[in-house]
Amino acid sequence: MDGSVLLDILSRYVFNIANIQGMLRLATPVVLAGLCALITDRAGILNIAGEGMILLGAWFAVAASYFFGSSMMGLLGGIVAGLVVGALFALFSLKFRAHIIVMGIAINIFADAATIFLTRSVFGVAGGFTDPKIVGFGAIEIPFIKDIPILGELLSGYTFIVYLTWFLVAATALFLYRTPWGFHLRAVGENPEAAETMGINVQRIRFLAVMASGVFAALAGVYLSLGHLQGYVDKMAAGRGFIGMAVNTFGGGAPLGVFLSSLLFGFVDMLGFRLQAERIIPIYFVSMMPYIVTLAALTYFTIRRENARKRAATKKA
Repeated sequence: MDGSVLLDILSRYVFNIANIQGMLRLATPVVLAGLCALITDRAGILNIAGEGMILLGAWFAVAASYFFGSSMMGLLGGIVAGLVVGALFALFSLKFRAHIIVMGIAINIFADAATIFLTRSVFGVAGGFTDPKIVGFGAIEIPFIKDIPILGELLSGYTFIVYLTWFLVAATALFLYRTPWGFHLRAVGENPEAAETMGINVQRIRFLAVMASGVFAALAGVYLSLGHLQGYVDKMAAGRGFIGMAVNTFGGGAPLGVFLSSLLFGFVDMLGFRLQAERIIPIYFVSMMPYIVTLAALTYFTIRRENARKRAATKKA
């Protein structure tokens, strides 16, 4: 390939300010879904209910914003929905010992059906709802930073939820590795029996972790409905709850790893939309791209984990 052609491709699709901005925006709900999976994974719980939590967070954010005329009330509505769903998930799976996978599937199915029903019964429309009364989050221009060449374009001009997500990545890392509560959470996930002997309340830690995961997932829904679209569309989670699980695996169960892995998915999404806009690839392939990357990432890590297990078994032998 000619060097000038390669440079043109890189400048158009990779090293381009608009594309990087698009990548960061598209990565935001994936980061939050990844944190949802991470916090429960660290507590030793497989949470596959992220998809349903995102949907309910998105719907109630739109409803609260519409009826109260405030984006912050929409944010609060989404968070409350996430807390309630997380609490119900924890109650049935931890206290009443319902099968955690079955509970996760049940929440996803319930959320899908409930949001469709609520959209029709509350707003009188099918398929989705948008209205001028819905107040979304506008772009925030950061003083001083916005005037810095290149850096200002990269770091300024995003919605509140994007900046909140960056903060939550750092806060989650500090919580996990620099606080006693984070140590307790990791201890519960790695060896619950040993954690019990240390006096750690395993049930309470797991309950709180599931509720926190509900908040993270709901924030992803809030971003989709008030930060990205300013309205609700049926099934708008679009598999991000499951992609979040893959991102957590891909990122090694670490907040920074989740963030960087999410950037990969954001880049793939952005690239797909760009190529589709230029009619280089069909729209159906654009929809497939994030899931192709998900399957590739999970396959790679499964093979790597299996090889590591075999090497460990060989050394013991």
